[in-house]
Amino acid sequence: MGPETMQRLVELTSALQHATSIDSMMAVLVGRLASILGVPRVTVRLLDETRTRLLTSARAGAPLHTQPCEFTPGEGLVGWIAEQCRPLRCDEGERDPRFVAKSSMRGPLGAFVGVPLMDGAACIGVISAIDPVLGRFTESEEQVLSLAAAMVAPHVQIARLRRLAQVDPLTGALNRRGFDDVYTEDAWTTTSTLSLVAADIDRFKDVNDRWGHAVGDRVLQAVAATLASIVRRGDAVVRMGGEEFLLALIGADLAAATHVAERARAAVEAQPIVNDEGPIAVTASFGVAQRMPGESRAELLTRADAALYRAKAAGRNRVEVDS
Repeated sequence: MGPETMQRLVELTSALQHATSIDSMMAVLVGRLASILGVPRVTVRLLDETRTRLLTSARAGAPLHTQPCEFTPGEGLVGWIAEQCRPLRCDEGERDPRFVAKSSMRGPLGAFVGVPLMDGAACIGVISAIDPVLGRFTESEEQVLSLAAAMVAPHVQIARLRRLAQVDPLTGALNRRGFDDVYTEDAWTTTSTLSLVAADIDRFKDVNDRWGHAVGDRVLQAVAATLASIVRRGDAVVRMGGEEFLLALIGADLAAATHVAERARAAVEAQPIVNDEGPIAVTASFGVAQRMPGESRAELLTRADAALYRAKAAGRNRVEVDS
């Protein structure tokens, strides 16, 4: 490995430190590695929380498969790496007995090299590269990937731990700490247009009192999933506490946010919770407010909450807009 490659790996380390999420970190990693190695495709796959699926986190170059493709530990070349926690290099990947053909493959695999992403003794993912030139990879390319894996693994673990601290374990929504971390006052002031939608499940205490907290938890999970299905990528669903949620809508003015709130209200109402005694009707109330110039996060939250309280007072299962 030459000094130029080492210098580019040092630069990669610096770039990883400035990434703000696992997604952005992985995008930086595969892009830089494809350039360093001079190959058309580099992929990072991470094990999910159950450690049963290797899911694509980021890719540089055109996808090898026509649709998202996942592997289990022990399945295929990347699955073998994840299971054995060892690197693998193949002159022609498809001729290796560990290769598993997927029906969605676009064409031949070519040469393959991959290394595990390790957290101590546990594999958390796989970095791999492929090239149509058979026999393209040597120990040098494997070493580059191994060094890159050693660099990025601690960042992945830190990001995952940070994410765990920011997410409500019951619903998968951001928790209040996550909201505060993501929407800092600095980030708040640099966002030109932003609206908040405060939401509250109607008569949630009655659900807990009549059917118990297990059913109440299912209601919370269902409502959170419904809200997440309504918002756009880049927006946020936050569980503020209890049965209270918040939608942070980046780039949405009052009219757009009101439309989102009404869609969310209708979607929640349309999905009763199935219970042994029959379906449980669930509704929610919503309050909408758009950030005014110079307004703080706390001030906007107060206005969205005030609109929510008006929706509750007006009979529930409705949307009220801050005026």
